[in-house]
Amino acid sequence: MQMDELNSPNKTSEELLLSHEEIEKFPKSFYNHAEAIFHLQEVGIEIKQTRVAKWIGVSRANVSQVVGRMQNSGLIKLNDNLELTDKGLCLAKCISRRHRITERFLSEVLNLPWDKVYEETSRWENVLSPVTEKAMLKLLGYPNTGPFGNPIPYSNYQEKKMENLLNVESNKKYSIEKITEELKKDASMINFLQTHEMLPGTEIVVADARDYSITISTNKSDYFGIDKFIAKRVFVS
Repeated sequence: MQMDELNSPNKTSEELLLSHEEIEKFPKSFYNHAEAIFHLQEVGIEIKQTRVAKWIGVSRANVSQVVGRMQNSGLIKLNDNLELTDKGLCLAKCISRRHRITERFLSEVLNLPWDKVYEETSRWENVLSPVTEKAMLKLLGYPNTGPFGNPIPYSNYQEKKMENLLNVESNKKYSIEKITEELKKDASMINFLQTHEMLPGTEIVVADARDYSITISTNKSDYFGIDKFIAKRVFVS
């Protein structure tokens, strides 16, 4: 294991296949593409170049060019779907780790509004050094998830049994565990979730599920509807 044993008491037996120096030699465009593929993979979405382009906010032609270079660098396999190699997955996890640690730092230490956290984190993650990462982790108390409940790679996170809101029973209490990367990329979506207190740790009741919307409550009295796009991306236990 390298990178100062990943900077924390939360040691993992998983080996890093890339050193910090090797990671820093890659173009920053590799970071964005590897991380996008990893996040799509986390939620079980087929990984096509068009989806990666939409995620990052660039053209498909741009993605095709970067993917070709990543393939030449041994980071991606080109099959029907895009697939990260072991080294590509290591790169993606290291960048995602920086991302989720930075999210916690910005939201909990700097008290940045939740709807600003993702955008600012995207600026910080590409320049975060192991020394700064270590200092952030110590200050935060070595968390194993980001503020939205997503696991910090290479931590001691233990997977919990959880379901998205499409697959739960009505009239039961649940606790929100995770909001996926796809939702938190959208500032207006995070504003909506925050306004209705739909954040990790909040208890909710699913009152009704229809073809196009689900009615839920976060405080036993006020009910509101969410569409299935949101429901599929909010996980509860």
